[in-house]
Amino acid sequence: MDVLDEEDRIRDSRRARHAEARRERRLAAAARQAEELERFLDSLGRRIDTLAESGHVLEGDAEHPPRFIDYARTRRLTSECMAFMIVIERRIEALPEDMQPAPRDAFETHTITLWGTLLECSLAFLRAISEEEHLPLGSREVFLHEIKTLHDAHGTLSQERFAERLPPPLLGKHRQAEKILNEIIDRAPRLLDLG
Repeated sequence: MDVLDEEDRIRDSRRARHAEARRERRLAAAARQAEELERFLDSLGRRIDTLAESGHVLEGDAEHPPRFIDYARTRRLTSECMAFMIVIERRIEALPEDMQPAPRDAFETHTITLWGTLLECSLAFLRAISEEEHLPLGSREVFLHEIKTLHDAHGTLSQERFAERLPPPLLGKHRQAEKILNEIIDRAPRLLDLG
């Protein structure tokens, strides 16, 4: 009987060591994921900054109006940021729950910054289009795309989780976008040639 008890103790001891080793491996993997996520969030922040700089080009001036290539570059950067955000959000969800709050907070800050930047870019480009005497080829498609971006930005920034986090200048742009959207909705048949 003592032999069986000894074998059970050995087996239980091995199981406990294996369980502890698995737990340590999971913790180490989660720590590596958290470090990688931090690098991803930093990279996303830099990409959003690049997008914001690109957006200022869209404002143009009388001597240097924005060109379609400027718009295309902004769209490409936007697509990169959006795709990267999907990856980051999935990585946050894969972390153990107790490790999610800090990266989620940083992610939400980047989300606000990105959508605020997109809002500014869309408003700048719509302003630029409206000031042109002759609209370049493809303007209608650009117009439609920017209206969609304004709508998406408005929808995202209107979410309750962001309500207390929007800086005052962004709130002003958000209200401006809402007015533009309402005006476009009122005039949609004429503007979009839907009638």
